[in-house]
Amino acid sequence: GLTIEDSPEWMQNRLKSIGVRPINNIVDITNFILHELGQPLHAFDLDQIKDHKIVVKTLPQDSPFTTLDEVERKLHSEDLMICDGDEQGMCIAGVFGGIGTGVTENTTSIFLESAHFDAQYVRRTSMRHNLRTDAAKVFEKGSDPNVAVYALKRAALLIKELAGGTISSKI
Repeated sequence: GLTIEDSPEWMQNRLKSIGVRPINNIVDITNFILHELGQPLHAFDLDQIKDHKIVVKTLPQDSPFTTLDEVERKLHSEDLMICDGDEQGMCIAGVFGGIGTGVTENTTSIFLESAHFDAQYVRRTSMRHNLRTDAAKVFEKGSDPNVAVYALKRAALLIKELAGGTISSKI
């Protein structure tokens, strides 16, 4: 039951003030929480997740993966991936999302991820693909695993307030 639209002006202004380009209310909330609490989050379009199942694994060397910036990358056998029920890559864990499951104006349901990833894994993957994202920078330095649940709950409440919908599952 989500409505994807522009974020309220106050959120857009806060993001712009720290050099973050507003995208839409859902993505903006994940970026807001990243900078507010130091916890990266990722929102997936739930309807694009095969079998509504999440698998965290590595994929074979040179597997193709297209990131949100529409660049096809060849994965390394040690790149940790967030995959769907068919074990197809949806996101380079802790680094960058994929084009196929990103939030769009047609998204009505999301799966919200808040995780803690090994700093060395993320650093190697980020450097290997030259993807120096805000999320990767946080994980590379070692994020606080104790913040993950609080950040997820904070984001879920903000999403409910700014995008509507209902929180449909427990952690």
